[in-house]
Amino acid sequence: MADGVPLNLLLQPGEYRVEWQLPDQSGGVITLQGELELASDRPPRGEAFGDVPVAWMHGVTGLASFPQTYEADKIVGRLLNGFNVVLIDASVQIWFPERAIIHARAALLGREAFTGTDIRVAGIEVQVEGLDAATGIGPISEVKIPMKREEGRRYLDWNWEAVGNPDSTQTWADGDAEVELQFYSSVTAPEGFFFRVTFSPIVLIRPAVPIPFDDAFSGWIEPLRRIISLATGRKEKITYLAVRLLVDDEETRPFQVFGTALHQAPYSSRGNDVLKVERSFLLSPQDMSLLALLRRWQQLQAEHHPLLETYGAMMFAPDQHPRSRLLLLLQALEGMHGHENAADFSMRVLAHTERRDFALAEAGKALSSDAVKFLKRHLSRRPASSLQQVLGETLTAVPVDITPDLEGSDLVDEVMADARKPTNSYDALRLVRNDLAHGTRGYDFQALHAVSTLLDGVVRAHMLRILDCSEEAQRRTQERRR
Repeated sequence: MADGVPLNLLLQPGEYRVEWQLPDQSGGVITLQGELELASDRPPRGEAFGDVPVAWMHGVTGLASFPQTYEADKIVGRLLNGFNVVLIDASVQIWFPERAIIHARAALLGREAFTGTDIRVAGIEVQVEGLDAATGIGPISEVKIPMKREEGRRYLDWNWEAVGNPDSTQTWADGDAEVELQFYSSVTAPEGFFFRVTFSPIVLIRPAVPIPFDDAFSGWIEPLRRIISLATGRKEKITYLAVRLLVDDEETRPFQVFGTALHQAPYSSRGNDVLKVERSFLLSPQDMSLLALLRRWQQLQAEHHPLLETYGAMMFAPDQHPRSRLLLLLQALEGMHGHENAADFSMRVLAHTERRDFALAEAGKALSSDAVKFLKRHLSRRPASSLQQVLGETLTAVPVDITPDLEGSDLVDEVMADARKPTNSYDALRLVRNDLAHGTRGYDFQALHAVSTLLDGVVRAHMLRILDCSEEAQRRTQERRR
């Protein structure tokens, strides 16, 4: 256990000796000695030594081409320290007849061997940075600290007291899953010179029916990280993840998970750290339900909502140049506007098609066949749409209208002064988007950054809106980015 952190890892990142049950290329399994490397925020890597399963040419031992690669849905092994490992979505590379290198999407570490065929998740235990900041109810309801010695009492004849808050454990449930947010606690062993109580926030997810491993990530774990990041305004990490795997019809076993984006460095909460976070919303009975947010995210994901597939998918990407950032934000707003106005646009397309057909028919009476062919080829089948209109509607549909900030920005000032004479700041951004997308003109780094920051607040506000968060939550996330 890390010092003062109640949430305990089954196994620390590091390198371990393993006995692998390695599938060969003909469907059999061989036992080989090897190693396993587990690192924070990295896919697992293994090695196997000995008589590795080489595919010999024409059945002649000693005649083969290298490297050889084959895939395995899962590879199991037993560590020399007694733990068991399951590698998921593994790729085996053989460079020499005595050595194979194993790459995998994830490694699952448990005290007991996994003997099942399909990997089914019956429960999820996950910690995300900022989880304590997003919760509206802390684990301590009251503390008592002696401030001065009472008259007639000896020095240290008093008590320090912390009263636990059972309401800090919040549970939400529907017919298909239960989500629980709670704080694990630990206390120092009894001794005469030091006393401490610490807490680690954790989310427990229990689907009513075990789900595939991929669904656990795409439907629960990653949405949780993104929702907490929207609440805190930061790129939060997954600091701990374990799953309970179904090993037979009823029994489940816990397995700690290593892989990309999984840091496996759990933390304990500190009040000063929580107070530094400007939160857009809180998880509490009075504010937001974590299960409702997760369910809404899953619904939007199933709809392929453009905000989730543009901005949501890039929330944890490395920081981009403001040029790329601005283009992404404008694309997100344009896609969202089109998605939410799809029915209206369909009606416009229908009316436009009728007018187009009528115009071409009339042209056919007066123009040559070549002229009519030219019109058919170049007259758009869809009604005109403009980024200027999209910005005018989306930027004013959030609590904080950034139009005055745009009008006073260096970027818009520069475009308003050029020969194209845009009509307003929205039209200026349309021209900027076209210039950047087609590479016809560049703009100052800082000017692009300032506008990108404003638009980022707008997009985040719309993200909270489509997640059914309050207008006040939307306002707070915008004000954090002005």
